[in-house]
Amino acid sequence: MKGENLPPPAAPTIARREPSRRTVVAVATVATLLSIIAFLYFYDSGMTNVYGDGVARLNIARKVVDHPDDSPWQRYIQIGTPWLPLQTVLMLPFVTSDRLWRTGIAGSIFSMLFYVVASVSVYLIAASLYRKEASPYGGALPLIAAGIFLLNPSALYMQSTPMTELVFMGTLSAAVYMLQRWVTRPTRGRLAWASVAMTLATLARYEAWPVAAVAALMVALLFKGDNVERLKNTALFSALVAAGPAYWLWHNRAIYGDALEFLRGPYSARGIYLENRASLGWANIFVGNATLDVFLMGLTAAVCVGPIVLALAGVGVARLAATRRRSLLEHAPALLLIVPFFFHVFSLYRGEIQIFPLSAFGLLNVRYGLPHLLAAAVFAPACVPLFQKVGKRWAVAAAGSIIAFQYGLILWEGPSQIAVFQEGYRNGVNARPSRERARVALAVRERPPQPMILMHTGALGPVVTMGGLRFSDIIHEGTTRWHQIGEGIPSDVSTVIIQEGDPLDRRLGENPALASDLAAGFHLRMAAGKIRVLTRGGEQGH
Repeated sequence: MKGENLPPPAAPTIARREPSRRTVVAVATVATLLSIIAFLYFYDSGMTNVYGDGVARLNIARKVVDHPDDSPWQRYIQIGTPWLPLQTVLMLPFVTSDRLWRTGIAGSIFSMLFYVVASVSVYLIAASLYRKEASPYGGALPLIAAGIFLLNPSALYMQSTPMTELVFMGTLSAAVYMLQRWVTRPTRGRLAWASVAMTLATLARYEAWPVAAVAALMVALLFKGDNVERLKNTALFSALVAAGPAYWLWHNRAIYGDALEFLRGPYSARGIYLENRASLGWANIFVGNATLDVFLMGLTAAVCVGPIVLALAGVGVARLAATRRRSLLEHAPALLLIVPFFFHVFSLYRGEIQIFPLSAFGLLNVRYGLPHLLAAAVFAPACVPLFQKVGKRWAVAAAGSIIAFQYGLILWEGPSQIAVFQEGYRNGVNARPSRERARVALAVRERPPQPMILMHTGALGPVVTMGGLRFSDIIHEGTTRWHQIGEGIPSDVSTVIIQEGDPLDRRLGENPALASDLAAGFHLRMAAGKIRVLTRGGEQGH
């Protein structure tokens, strides 16, 4: 009709709404089911507790609750260093159960929980990142991101173990999502929740420390209010996030007299490297060589994530940078997921960590590539619209097929050949020292010694779990009595377990009177390689 206003032309369909609660619940449900199924499979296959580091983490928590000293401080200092305390504290109620402690389930529970948290967080980060994409991408791309994370074979295996990778990935991804929510609507409450999640991440793994520092800088740059409010928000976030590292510095200072004991002490990555220079000398070629370090870290990430998925993520980041130059800051928190990669590169450059991801020659710390799955899962879907000429739905289907193909390749030789499992199996089960510990544990379990037992439970920790021993029956390095031993073995000690070169062996070598008392009062019950089990009196074994 003449004089009527005509309706404006229809705009492209854009997905701008927040993700529906139903979809979030669906992602969480699928993640929970996959987590349980994967755990049951790997547990039934005897694959969940093969990492020596995992056993050691369980033992640290167990020492807190099963300690011969009643002093709260003596129990607390069992947390030790250099490993950060979040997982240890979470496991405390569960390691009181012998079964959950010895099987590793006490730690697997939290890896599984944070796998679900990370799955939901990846979906929500991607939903925010792609909410302005034209339909059907706005809804499909976040689901692709969740699928990349959920179905990754390395993640499914590691979430079944008592290791810290999934705890870190869950807390970090939750912190990034909460910070993204704050950018969308900057309230103090949202910022406080983001800082709490980031603080937890800083207490899970050191990779979170540089992420937290960059995040604080982002808060200062992204706040859109006046300078006073900007300062208040930055101070709030920084103060809460700094609480984690500040506590850890205090912890190290209070126990060891050095706030940086975790960085330069004998059990730090640097200290272990210096002690094992003969076998780790090959790592020197990566120290000070940035190009090689980037290549090595990229290769390690590719082993865990999959090279095709990693390549898609790289293309996705490039597309976002090219198409969203004006709005890139709006989604800056997602870029925090890339920071751990550069932290690992820097650590390689400095010689703080050593990594070798090639299965044919040996595997060392290949699991360090797993946290980069977070960034790969979030950014890989961004490349899907590049293939829209074949049709939008076909492009989405093709992306799903490529991811399925990639994960099929990783699983081609079976789950037991996944690199992150092989690393734990080769070093924690099949290596000569591990086989020797298993032989000793079997002998101890068949003929349990009477309390007390004198041993250093660092490298020999698996003997405790596999041998049916209890820390409350052991004079170990975390007890007061260990440090009070002078020139004689305590009279209530019935058994001494020594590994050649361990702190107890060195102590005997430095104290002739102590060594003489051992020789006079104890007889060899058994020996397995470098490990000796001696009993007070009795007949000599073999």
